[in-house]
Amino acid sequence: LYPLDDSDADTLLRHADQAMYSAKQSGRATYVIFDANQDRIARSRREILTGVRLALDRNEFLLYFQPKVNMRLGKVVGVEALIRWRHPSLGLLTPAHFLSAIEDSDLSVDVDRWVIGEAIQQMSNWQAKGLNLPVSVNITARLMHQPNLAGWLQEKFDEYPDVPHNWLELEILETAALEDIGVVSQAIESCGRLGVS
Repeated sequence: LYPLDDSDADTLLRHADQAMYSAKQSGRATYVIFDANQDRIARSRREILTGVRLALDRNEFLLYFQPKVNMRLGKVVGVEALIRWRHPSLGLLTPAHFLSAIEDSDLSVDVDRWVIGEAIQQMSNWQAKGLNLPVSVNITARLMHQPNLAGWLQEKFDEYPDVPHNWLELEILETAALEDIGVVSQAIESCGRLGVS
């Protein structure tokens, strides 16, 4: 709408075209008004998705391990794997900077699998040094919907046969799991048969 969208004529036409495309995607019998703020958010999300894909390819992610302590015993009983992104220009980024942008995309499955693979490898490294620590990993519901998740986990454990399966704990956001409780329940059961909680 002009003058609310006070860009030049070419930009105004491009925004109108984007609004028309959105209206067509919504079923045609509607109208859409271009929202510059929504467009900025969508562009930012696309940039993050592209950046995360490149970060996976370039091995820019790393895991930090936060100890879980039994306060009664004063003893570390496990750790939680926390992903960080060594961004080439922004420095070390916490998950708050990128996970919400990818959680509804298939890219979240790739990130979850990377984290699990790295966690299993780290457990193997620790065990070789005499340190036996279970690791919990936060995952998205999208991973739980992947066919043959337990089979994929078994393949990862086959790469590191010294790692007991029950050392891995997958944590999933409850609200996300409720979307399709039947599929998630089956995935949880198949992981449980493998020994993963």
